Amino acid sequence: MSHENRVRILIILAVFLGAISLTLVSRAEEAAFTPQGAQAERTFKNLQVLKGLREAELYQTMNFIAVSLGENCTFCHVTNGRDPKTNQINWVWESDDKPEKQTARRMLQMVLLINGSNKVDFGSNAVTCHTCHRGQRTPESLPSMPVAKSGHEGLLYPAPIGPAAPRPHPSVDEIFARYVQAIGGPKAAETKTLVMKGTRVASQNRNWQNEITWSAPDKLLNVMTLPQTTIRQAATSDKGWVLNGTKLQTLTAAQTATARRGLEEVFSAVKVTHVPGMQFEGMEKTDGREMWVVMRSTPETTFKYYFDAETGLLRRRIAINHGAVLPIPEQTDFEDYRDVDGVKLPFIIRRSAIDTYDSWTRTFADIKRNVAVDDALFVPPAVQP
Repeated sequence: MSHENRVRILIILAVFLGAISLTLVSRAEEAAFTPQGAQAERTFKNLQVLKGLREAELYQTMNFIAVSLGENCTFCHVTNGRDPKTNQINWVWESDDKPEKQTARRMLQMVLLINGSNKVDFGSNAVTCHTCHRGQRTPESLPSMPVAKSGHEGLLYPAPIGPAAPRPHPSVDEIFARYVQAIGGPKAAETKTLVMKGTRVASQNRNWQNEITWSAPDKLLNVMTLPQTTIRQAATSDKGWVLNGTKLQTLTAAQTATARRGLEEVFSAVKVTHVPGMQFEGMEKTDGREMWVVMRSTPETTFKYYFDAETGLLRRRIAINHGAVLPIPEQTDFEDYRDVDGVKLPFIIRRSAIDTYDSWTRTFADIKRNVAVDDALFVPPAVQP
């Protein structure tokens, strides 16, 4: 079975991916669920620069490069027609026939060398393909003429006025206090259950009805009604399972924990809490509105949270995963906040990934809070062997 066909099957299975993707149906799932996160060279031969990456990270890295150059996979990779039975592209991934692939290897080695030799000035993954290419095949090396301002301009005139004093801003504690108050204060923290019904829309017509049930402290059920089948995914404490029709798959404790943690950050009532190490990053405008930006960094990931300066609500969450070669960004936007039994909840949630295939929009038509939820929903059903 070809690699692409295996991916198609996993799209149907729609197993949990976990904290990195939150997509629930994505190409990255295959690598996430191979034993011990198998390294990509076990599947893809002739890897020379990107050795040691898991398949999920290899896909994301390739998509980062493609977006940065404004090209697609065929720019570097060779194809050999289509499978007459499935109409799927026959990829010859190991082929070096295209000179663009050789150039890409040299470019990646250059990026690794620059970042590795300048950690003090650049930090992690500071220089990327996008740094120079900005969505085009050939980087711009010269400024546009005529120039708006040259280096000596202003030297013969009185010294310019110094930088303006920094704008006053609330402390991180105050930002989070405002956030909690904005979403409902104590009521938000007292949320015991949420039942969210709506639709999930993604590229390539992967659209379906979606119902998400969350029950405190750690139970989650996601029901997806596809044209061909219904898929139920559940996570309870350290146990998780996926039911696709009559096929039941049990998740490991690690898979369950990462999936549940990632989903709670998107679908629970309180989406972020103040933890040690968070810092005020500055103020930015998003969709014409002033945002207070709070940052938190770990060796693996940098998180940025955008709080509306007027309402206090969380509007955006950005996670930059520091990959071995390139950073992998993902963005979640929270829109259309409405009152649900005294708690403000977003009725539109958008996730944007480096690959449009891993991006989606969920629009909820109905959200109920603190309704009775039967614990039996989260118990794996008995199925015939």
